[in-house]
Amino acid sequence: MINKAFDIVNRKVEATLSEQGYVRKNVTGTDSNELVTLYTGESTAYSVLYYKDKKHMVMRSCSMTEDGPDNEWKTIGTWIFDPSTDGEREAESIGNDFAENVSSPLFVQASKVQKKKKKNSDDGSGDPLFFSKRLVAVFPELKDEIKAEEDGYEQFRGVLFAREFIVPKIDRLLRENKKSDIDKLADILSAQYGYCDLDTRSIITIVILNSITNEDQKETLRENMSSELIKAWKAAEKYRGKKVKPAKKKKQSFMQRMADQSIENRKAYMNQLNQ
Repeated sequence: MINKAFDIVNRKVEATLSEQGYVRKNVTGTDSNELVTLYTGESTAYSVLYYKDKKHMVMRSCSMTEDGPDNEWKTIGTWIFDPSTDGEREAESIGNDFAENVSSPLFVQASKVQKKKKKNSDDGSGDPLFFSKRLVAVFPELKDEIKAEEDGYEQFRGVLFAREFIVPKIDRLLRENKKSDIDKLADILSAQYGYCDLDTRSIITIVILNSITNEDQKETLRENMSSELIKAWKAAEKYRGKKVKPAKKKKQSFMQRMADQSIENRKAYMNQLNQ
């Protein structure tokens, strides 16, 4: 079943990427635990993988070099696919989601400017809207709420949306203790924390994770969470219920004022997160 499901996912992805000029390459996994496909373009490469032990279907991307992919992969989507319970319908959904990711204007534009971006830049393309859409895999009702937010406001209000719609759903899920969905949520939070921009990372840690106060629920969520996110969550807990106080002003040079303005903007954003 898994081979058939993997083919279904890749048919969706290949149909979308081929329209953008990407070419599918014949590759093999590093071990028998992996199924893998590779799609290469002028400046970007995409890969679809299935990890048999974790039952994870993953899509990722990296930059292209003259010698091929630079292998500094970033995860852009993760789904759980269990061949014992999931079938063609679930594979179709995963394929549609991956295809939607790489066909969005966000990714198409990012691939066009990839060569111009500096290596190891902290500038990510995963914004709060992108992150919220990934959570539809756990909370399908978010799809309509996201659409209403997009239709009702010129800009997606990431902090308010997370507080109003995402946090209550996670609270309910943890109280109901649905282990499979909790594991899926932990996977998504971990993958998106590693990929998304700084504002989205703050939403994940300070707004969402800091809303969880029950220690048993915390431990359940951490069981399938990346070590990177666990560490970030621990660091964020010191901001729970606090507001960041601005530093006292003193005479500064022009360059110092410009640098501090960026810091003040970040502190203002942190205050918004904790309100």
